[in-house]
Order: sequence, then C-alpha cells, then structure tokens
Amino acid sequence: MQINKWRKILLGFIFISAIGLIWVYSFIVKANGDNVEHLHYSWRIWQGDIPYRDFFQHHNPLLWYLLAPFVNFLINNHSIFSIFNMISYLAVLLMIYFQYKIVSKDTKSEISALVMAAILVTSYSVLWALSLRPDTFMYMCLIIGLYYQYTYEEEPKLSNLTISFLYFFASIMFTQKALLNLVIPGFWVLYNIAIRKIKITDFMWSILLPVMFLGTFIAYLYSNEILDLYWISNFTFNMYIPEIFEENKITFPPSEFYEFYIFIPLGTIASIYCLYKGTTIEKIISLMFLEEGILRIFYFSAFLHYSIFWLILGIMITIIFLSKMPIPQYILKILIILYLGYSAYYNYRYTYKKGMEDINIINGHEYCFDKLTPCDYAINGYYASYNLKAKDAGYYGTLLGQIDILGEKLKIAPRDNLNELIREKKPKIISVGPYWDTYWEQRGKRISAHSIDPILVDIYYEPSGYGDIFILKPQYRKHNCQYIGGKWEYVD
Repeated sequence: MQINKWRKILLGFIFISAIGLIWVYSFIVKANGDNVEHLHYSWRIWQGDIPYRDFFQHHNPLLWYLLAPFVNFLINNHSIFSIFNMISYLAVLLMIYFQYKIVSKDTKSEISALVMAAILVTSYSVLWALSLRPDTFMYMCLIIGLYYQYTYEEEPKLSNLTISFLYFFASIMFTQKALLNLVIPGFWVLYNIAIRKIKITDFMWSILLPVMFLGTFIAYLYSNEILDLYWISNFTFNMYIPEIFEENKITFPPSEFYEFYIFIPLGTIASIYCLYKGTTIEKIISLMFLEEGILRIFYFSAFLHYSIFWLILGIMITIIFLSKMPIPQYILKILIILYLGYSAYYNYRYTYKKGMEDINIINGHEYCFDKLTPCDYAINGYYASYNLKAKDAGYYGTLLGQIDILGEKLKIAPRDNLNELIREKKPKIISVGPYWDTYWEQRGKRISAHSIDPILVDIYYEPSGYGDIFILKPQYRKHNCQYIGGKWEYVD
C-alpha cells in the first residue's frame, strides 16, 4: 500500500510537471537561433531546394524533411515557434518514457524508474538544451534503440533487433555524431555475434532495412551530384570545428546547470561499480557514459547541448546504482522529495519567471517573421538566425564569420561577398554586423570576416529599431508576393 501511494505521488508529480513545463517551454520561453535555423531549412526544402547544393549545412537532413510539410502548413502562423517547441518536448517525454522502461526492466523497481523520470522531467539542463535541434530527436532514437537492443537480449526476436537497428539508423540520419554514441552498442552486437547470443541470420535480416534506406540516401545524393559535397560538409567540416574554438572548445557547463555537478560525479562512481557488478545493460550504459565523458573532456563541449547526453546517461546510471545500495528508505524519500521540489522551483524561477519578464519583448526572429515574405532575401547576423521564411541571400545562411570561413578553407564554397549580395539582390533585411572571424575571436583578436559598406547601408537601408537589424527603405521594396510557376516572386 505504501509503495502504491509513493507510486501515485511520483506519477502525479511527473504528469503535472510535464504539462506545466511543456507549456512554459513552448509558449513562454522564446525560440533560439537553432530553432529558427532548422525550421528555416525545412521551409527551404519545401520550396524545392536541395541541401548542401543550394545551401550550406553540416547536419544530416532527416529532421528538415520530416518537418517540411508541417512548416509549410504553419509558415504564416505566429505560433509556429511554440508549436514546434512543443513537438520537441514531446520527443523528450518519449525519450524519458523509454529510459523509464529500461530502468524499470533492469532494476525490477518501478519506483526507481519513476524517480529517474521525475528527475528528468524537471531537469532544467535537459529541457533547456533539448529544444528544436536535430540532437533532441537523435537522443530520443538512441534511447529507443537501446531499449529494443536490451529487449532482444531477454526476448531474442528478430523484430526487437530490427526495430533497434532502425532507430539507431534514424538517430544517425538526424545527426551523424550519433555514430560516436553507437560505438558501445555496436561492439555489444559484434561481441554477441561472436559468442552466438545473436544469430547471424537475425543480424543479417535486421540490417536489411537500414542498408536499403542508406542505399536510397546515397542514391539521392549521387543523383543530385552532391555526394562528395555532402561528405565534406558533414564529416570533414565537423572534424575541424573544434579547432576553431581552441582553448574554449572544452567548456564545462556553468553553475547555472547545477545537475552536472551532482550526476556527473555520482554517475562516474555508479559506472565504475556497474562495470564490475552490473548487468549487461548497466555495463553498456556505464561504458556509454564514460565514453561520452571522454568525448566531452578531450574532444569538444563548447556548448551545453553537446554535453547533455552525458548528463542523461549519468542520471540513468546513478538511479540504477542507488537502487542497489542499502540506503534506508526514509532517507531516500526525504532526499528525493527535497531534490524534486528544488528542481521544480529552479525550473520555474529560470524559465517561467524569467520568461514572463521578456514575454512582450520582440526578438529578431519575431520582427523578421512579420516583415519578410518568401519572395524576399535576408542576411542573418553574427551568431544569430532571424530568417524563417525568406531566401538566404548567399550560400551560407547563418554563423557568418565561422562556418563560411571554414567552408571556404575546405573548398566547400567561397565565403559570400555581402556587399555584392546587397547590390545584386537587395535583401529586405540585413544585419550590419559586426561579423568577427570566430577563429581569431576565440584567440582574443577582433578581425572582421565581413565588412558591409556603410555607404550601401545609407543608400538602401534604415534602422529597424532591433539591434543591428536594418530593413530596406520603402522606395526599394517590392510588393505583391505570389507563388507563380513553382516559385515565390514579386509581381509588382
């Protein structure tokens, strides 16, 4: 009866927290540059553009293709950013559900699994990092694939292994860095084939669909003559990104994301313990946690969302570890209540309360949403992405001064001449800069990567009133944007 009561309390807490936080993160917290960027490329694909050929990107394209028809449907809806943030957090909840299933199955304790779910549902770090980014859906697919891989161990059905491999493949197609996270599960498969716990026939049949999908994707790239460009943009390019940041490429999350300072140390202890005395799935999670830690400490962790999977795995393995420890139940319950109460309050304070202070402030992407049409061109700012539904004036659409400098170095495409773009295309909205060369900025030097001629700005533009955003003067604007012959064009 006591366990049942504790279960109801946790379920109630999870449900109320999930509803509240979905609302806050969807309708109170503003969209960030990544949200705008990926919705923008979904929109461009719906307009018939081909990624890598018509615009630069260094992510795999599954998210854009999945979202494209829905972005098109909502392209003039002011709630578009909120709606897609909500979709993103539903994906987070699905990920947490499968984490719950893994922990519940492994520990044989639903209460332990519910505690872990409650921690994740109110995690400020997890929710802040997993907004509308390809990473969010990659992590969701990794966890689901891991669950079905674990299920195959207990129920060696072909369907379990097939589903696992399909989700692993999907995670890669959201973003290719999933390949690093799949090293441990991959070795687990190979080891189990070697000791004949996985039938070779099951393995061959289960990789059939992923191989077919991969072949289709390669054929798509080849038919559009972008296979080489795809490889350089998505693999060679990404290997060079850490070099841009030099000393700042390894950045441990600031104290604001306090959960790292709890679950990374505890997760390390738990992983070492589980490697010696844990079950197979516990060893897999432990090795994935330790591998992820090595990647973050020695390879690249300049931004929070690069480290978030480390935290997710740390929370999982910590709860598994604590479920094994002979800790008096009343002490555990007190600690859990105190932690969850603080976590919920902290999230409220840093999201709802903070967001309500800024709710009436119009951000750059919101201003541009009202001013731009699909017939217009736009030039985004440095470290900023304003443009949802207009065309990018150049090949490089965002992070000018960083990705275009590296892209030029790798011979993907020369950096765009912003002055020439202004003369030729008269983008309706531009950022006048500055556009610093990120490589040198990270080394303490301010060197301009782009310099927009102030004479051009004076001739064609006027201040928008929103930071460094300038808008085309009325006499240079065109009107009556229409969709004609498969393209958006002005007719006046």
